[in-house]
Amino acid sequence: MPTPPFDAPLNLAMQTVATIVLWALTAVLLAYAVRQSVRDRSAFPVVLVLAVAVGSIIEPLYDISYHLLWHIPGQWTLFTSFDLPQPVWVMPAYVVVFGAPALFLYKAFAEKGTTLSTVFKFAGFTAFTTAVFEITAINLDLYQYYGEHPMRFLGYPMWIAFMEAAQITGFAILAAALERRSTREWHCLALFVIFPANFAFDTLGAGFPTIITINATDPSTLLIWVTGFISIAFAATALWWTSQLLVAPQQRLPMKTPVDAAQTQAEAVS
Repeated sequence: MPTPPFDAPLNLAMQTVATIVLWALTAVLLAYAVRQSVRDRSAFPVVLVLAVAVGSIIEPLYDISYHLLWHIPGQWTLFTSFDLPQPVWVMPAYVVVFGAPALFLYKAFAEKGTTLSTVFKFAGFTAFTTAVFEITAINLDLYQYYGEHPMRFLGYPMWIAFMEAAQITGFAILAAALERRSTREWHCLALFVIFPANFAFDTLGAGFPTIITINATDPSTLLIWVTGFISIAFAATALWWTSQLLVAPQQRLPMKTPVDAAQTQAEAVS
């Protein structure tokens, strides 16, 4: 397991910019959520933003698994876990990057449903936007992915964009499913569990083949790349599975009844 480069220099000017910009955007999103809550007479939008903000404390699990280090010298630290300091802007970054898509989409998904085509097109878009965000932050010396990784581009392991796309899109779907099925106002509090659970499901669950490999002793380059593609396939599968909560009924495979199962078995025997 590689040692984090704890002495990597932090761009202090960009830390200031990132902190101001991301907290300002978070304030705007929260104001939008409050407006939506008043309009809909529901706490759901506000709770969604707060759930993502609170859920950002899961970040150290991601960091230690994916070998991400927020540059430390001069860092304005929010909290430390696993000996990995987390900057004050990690929370608003979660709200902006992970929370905003769900905030803008969950209502439409809940009311109209969606299609697999729409789900995966949106996931492709979020993979692109996430990659742009991370490549920018990495090359501004705010953090880095250290150690072995497949598919690096400008310092960013591109396979991670697919993990993030699955969890961002998956959370929007799960939020919509909760909105559709809720029968009590307080049911929206489940978002405080749904966000971190879905985050772990996609980034740690789908990502585990590559995570295990990059944390192994002297993994081969071939194995790292193979497991990278396996994790991408797992992420796509995880998103497909989550999407079944909302996709139009005609897109789903019909459920087999006991009679259908018996008939299939009889045909196989004959």
